[in-house]
Amino acid sequence: MQRVNIAFQLSPLSLKPSQLLLSKTMLKSTVYTKKYGQIKASIKDVGIIEPLVVASTSNKTQYILLDGHIRFEVLKELGYTEIPCLLSSDDENYTYNKKINRLATIQEHFMIRRAIDQGINEERLASALNIDIKSIRSKVNLLKDICPEVVELLKNREISPNIFPLLRKMKSVRQIECAELMLSLNNLTVPYAKALLMTTDASMLNEPQKQIKKIDNSLEAIKRIENDRAKLHIQFKILEQSYAQDTLNLVLATGYLKKLLGNNNIKNYLIKNHPEIHSEFEAIIKATANEP
Repeated sequence: MQRVNIAFQLSPLSLKPSQLLLSKTMLKSTVYTKKYGQIKASIKDVGIIEPLVVASTSNKTQYILLDGHIRFEVLKELGYTEIPCLLSSDDENYTYNKKINRLATIQEHFMIRRAIDQGINEERLASALNIDIKSIRSKVNLLKDICPEVVELLKNREISPNIFPLLRKMKSVRQIECAELMLSLNNLTVPYAKALLMTTDASMLNEPQKQIKKIDNSLEAIKRIENDRAKLHIQFKILEQSYAQDTLNLVLATGYLKKLLGNNNIKNYLIKNHPEIHSEFEAIIKATANEP
């Protein structure tokens, strides 16, 4: 078994702000960003959850800050005189940022629900995340009346929360159909979700009486386009399922044709009696030979 080296010292360091050397320059406008405000609110309400990452220098009293530059600025602003840090064995800050994954919308919902289930009240969550109570409640109820299949399809995607109220107006079968359409076209936007809702048949809505009564020519055109896209999506899925087998069959058939035309007697016979078949066989072999 390959041995895995520890990337950090097991005991965190407590360092003064003056001991840290920045590995990159922070823009002055950073303090006005939403991310800065959220980190500041979280530290004020909860404290430091994730220590900063530092690397040692030739000067034993100073360290290079590898990861946590915004946290560092917030801690200085809040008057921290001692900052918890993890000492890394690697002095390359790229290592700590290359695999960052944005929190998916549905995963954020689960995180907030779990926090509330564990007894954290909505007010404290709103304060820690620097958002209002209304937003917290909206995130808590994000998946209300959304079918499990759609949750599974969208669970790892970063999408607008405003898409879910639109899906909620549809029945489960239509929700799944719309989610698959959005994913297949890589169009997870609110306008596209609205277009799908407007083109949904009344029988597929939870409240058909609230369907738009007057549908103009543009909406009719959108509906026809969506129907065509739905048919193409189905055809694409069918082709996707048979692609591997079709490719294998093509490879075997091409190999057989090469072996067949490698026999001079057969080749000469085809050229003399069936030149059109010989030409087609040669074209197939040539076409597959040019493929990467």
